Amino acid sequence: MEQPVKTYTVVLTGGKMSKTLHLVRCLRSFELAEPNVQMKIIVLEQAKFRYSATGFSRCVDHFEIITSPRDSADAYMDDIYKACERHNATHFLPVAAPVEAIYDAELKERLEAKLGVAHLHMDQVLCNILDNKHTFGCFLSDTLNLRSPRTHQVSSDDEARKYNKLFHEERENGKLRRTMILKNLSYDPIHRLDLFQLPCPEAKLDTYLTRIKNDGNPISEQEPWQVQEFLGGGTEYAAMIVVRENHLVTMTCCPSSASQLNYAHVEIPSIRKWLEDFMVGLKNTDNILTGQICFDFMVLTENNKQVAYPIECNPRVHTQCSIYSRDDVKALFGSLLLENNDEREQQMISLLERDYGKNTIGQKMNVYWFYNDFFKILPNSWLLDYNDGNDVMERNKILLMDQPYPSARVILTALIYLPALILSIFAMLPILSLFLVLPGDDLLGSDLTTAEQLFAIYYKAMLFLDRLVYMNDNIEGDFWEYDPVPFIAKNHIQVASRLLASIRSGVEWKKLDFAIGKVVEVGGD
Repeated sequence: MEQPVKTYTVVLTGGKMSKTLHLVRCLRSFELAEPNVQMKIIVLEQAKFRYSATGFSRCVDHFEIITSPRDSADAYMDDIYKACERHNATHFLPVAAPVEAIYDAELKERLEAKLGVAHLHMDQVLCNILDNKHTFGCFLSDTLNLRSPRTHQVSSDDEARKYNKLFHEERENGKLRRTMILKNLSYDPIHRLDLFQLPCPEAKLDTYLTRIKNDGNPISEQEPWQVQEFLGGGTEYAAMIVVRENHLVTMTCCPSSASQLNYAHVEIPSIRKWLEDFMVGLKNTDNILTGQICFDFMVLTENNKQVAYPIECNPRVHTQCSIYSRDDVKALFGSLLLENNDEREQQMISLLERDYGKNTIGQKMNVYWFYNDFFKILPNSWLLDYNDGNDVMERNKILLMDQPYPSARVILTALIYLPALILSIFAMLPILSLFLVLPGDDLLGSDLTTAEQLFAIYYKAMLFLDRLVYMNDNIEGDFWEYDPVPFIAKNHIQVASRLLASIRSGVEWKKLDFAIGKVVEVGGD
């Protein structure tokens, strides 16, 4: 008997980001794998990213421009509503930047009640709770009775001083279990890695408070900060989950860092157990959670057991969704986004175990971005800063290793890329020449000689070429054989156009983010 045709029209936002491109490909893969499924995909993005790579994808039927919520939140929501109405959308799947998630949630009731659209995001009340580090921590401990770090909110410098004094007293009385971190509740690219700890001498705190005020991020009633228990000595992970009405559909977990752009799934039982308890806790309340959500966890060893502590929650899609990368996994993930069931959920667990588990044959999969890893070959400096903070230590370790000898496949790959490499170096000569006139200690924190630096660069270049050789195990985040154009568009049109715009405007910027597809500007989101 012939099965009836299922028709889906899915509207997504966040066209500039690799995660949107990946979700689009997963949805299209679902259609290609199921003869009885028909799919129309519409992607929305603001005008400054009109040249987004997703717009060049053969998986996208329509790419449209909408108002940025920074310009008008009401116009942003109206534009999404009109797009859903115009295309008779069956599903709205927001892929939000930090500033957009709340407005996507605010739109939920309107889309569902007036258009009958399945809005794959939580309501505004729950989004506000999860999106705030302090209210999230209180919600876990007070409402769900779940393990979470201690948290306080401070709305002035005097409140910060009051808590600093309290923590001094608790430490003297033996009641302070761990030190506390003072951090901004809003996204703060300047101070997000400070890890400023309390209690501390009063003068030190005053100096820090003056510094953040001078940097334009003072503690205030309008922009409060958080004091959170510092969980040192553990391992940090990021976890993204897909949830439908308080039911955990699928989960991916990976080691985390401040600027994470390499993804390989790992199964951490303590994190999965905490997330399952989180779902149980939600079911015992009036809250109904639907959406794609990511968490940061710190896993500590306590009494010889691994214990997961949630640090914060971001109620939006995480780039680590790119770990669903094999063609069969793409199709299955696309189906789970729209119509989950127990059989498919168990199948996804099996496929992730196949690609990333302990019994995986050969090399485990790794998702990376071409130019991000290419720039990691060079040490951190005033010009390039793509390596982790321990890059100097890693390069010192490289000096103790044997010189790698390239295989025939690596040599062939290098020859294939040689013309492009020569052209790139020639184009960059005006910038690279500045290294010759700047002092040698400009390489951040490095005491390596020139010869040692060159050996470390050669070693890391061999590792990079090795990724290009074994492309089946090393998945480029924007490249797919079925849909290759967005890879070219992202690196040579989208990012390049935004870089030219930033240079023309004179705004201060830090680096190019190839996964988000933007120039990271100081003070930007």
